[in-house]
Amino acid sequence: MNRAPSAALVVGGILVLAALSVVAATPSAVTVEPSELARRGDLVGFEVIVDDRIASYHYRVGRITLKRTPILFRLPPRLRCDPPRRVTAARIQGILRSAGNQGACDVTAIEFFPSDLERLNQKVAVLSSSDFEHRDAWARWAERRGADLQDYELLERARALEGEAIRIEAALTANDSRKAKAWLALARKARDHHVPEPEPSALAHAAFRARLAEASAADDLRALVDEIASFFPQAARPVQVDPGAWEGPLAQDPASGYLAVSAAARAALDHRLWADATQRLLERRTADAPQDAPRLADQASAQLPDRPLVARRLLDGGLATAARDLGSLRRADVEAMARLYREKLGQPERARALVRDWLDDQRQNHLNPTDAEGRLLLAGQYESMLGDQATATELLRAAWKIDPQSKAVADAFRRRGFRKVNEEWVEPRQLRDADVAMAGEPSVSTLPADVTLRNRSPREVRARLGGKPNRVVWSASQGQLIEQWIYLGPTLNRYVNFLRTPGVPVPRVVADYTRPRATSEPLSAP
Repeated sequence: MNRAPSAALVVGGILVLAALSVVAATPSAVTVEPSELARRGDLVGFEVIVDDRIASYHYRVGRITLKRTPILFRLPPRLRCDPPRRVTAARIQGILRSAGNQGACDVTAIEFFPSDLERLNQKVAVLSSSDFEHRDAWARWAERRGADLQDYELLERARALEGEAIRIEAALTANDSRKAKAWLALARKARDHHVPEPEPSALAHAAFRARLAEASAADDLRALVDEIASFFPQAARPVQVDPGAWEGPLAQDPASGYLAVSAAARAALDHRLWADATQRLLERRTADAPQDAPRLADQASAQLPDRPLVARRLLDGGLATAARDLGSLRRADVEAMARLYREKLGQPERARALVRDWLDDQRQNHLNPTDAEGRLLLAGQYESMLGDQATATELLRAAWKIDPQSKAVADAFRRRGFRKVNEEWVEPRQLRDADVAMAGEPSVSTLPADVTLRNRSPREVRARLGGKPNRVVWSASQGQLIEQWIYLGPTLNRYVNFLRTPGVPVPRVVADYTRPRATSEPLSAP
């Protein structure tokens, strides 16, 4: 048996295997995966290079087989030797003579190696601290080898090494203008290659935080929310964890801060990242389309139940923005907004202020000097929407001044208890005080304040006046319905007018006055 000199040397306690004939790829040599070699009939007659673990080695007869190929490798006498005990793998170069399960290859050079794990660590140990490319290449080599040979220790080392390569590459791109994109690509690569957590997630957090800081358009924020949810499928689920001492470090370095906290805290950070992006998206969409604020606020309530103030702010901000352009709003819009102020935000005073501002804008900017009908309609709106009898009366008087022959305006005065005296419409209080003085009874103005029924509901009127009215009369005009309740008395009859308006469920009192009862009038309804 011929043995090549110095096949194995021990230097500083480290086994160094010297090649019997070092494999050096020639331009014509083809590197082939062991599992592919038997299927490569096109390479018969060509020089190939194969790297694999040794399955069997009969150095006396010069026969060697590898783990992942059935090809028989035939060694010439000059390459036959008894290798050191720690040899487990070899890189073989030779001419493929035949393929298939009975294929053979004549070896021209062979290089022996220790275990894959030892070989990997030796190669990585000599790399510079910034060489992520070779670390990544060796990680790929070890991952493929470990998967094929079911070597879980090698697989674990391969994934740890890839995580190290990814960290180095991420650090080198920290000052790059496109770092967020690069980091996210690295995080996805780490996740795809099964790099142990939390390494991939930490890098993704840094990438998503950087993108969130830069995103402003709704489309960019929508894409970001979707990507966060895709990378962290449980992120939409609220997790309550006290941030504690890691809040500061996390703000300075999201990746390192993420790595330093517990698994429960990382789950909370996943949710906070998603919630921050979702909140920013809803705020952007509300700013772009204030009219959608109610729907977006409902969406915020459903998606961010742990952030109840977000929905309120969205609704409040959207309503405030919409209210800046009063002239573009319709009555239905204003009533819907006022209802939201009352029911969703608990702010009835702002609801009333919005309605008044809109009505005042209609009065000041949308009535021409000769529009009697417009003033008549607006008077009804001041009454039905605000219960503002004084402004309604001003508008009716202005409408009458424009068109003193208008039957609609005259009917509107009469429904409110006015009486035409010398071509002027006299309001109910003036008539009431005069009539009461003539009857020798106290003026209504001297009665207790709680007798006033203005803006009361039918239920409240019945409670204050002791039950149902003696008579009920209806009259309709200009799309509005007046329901008049009449309470008969010994000397005075009381008239209470309710205004019924479409879309308003509970009518309110718009006029309340008394008149002397005619002596022939019965005391009860017929």
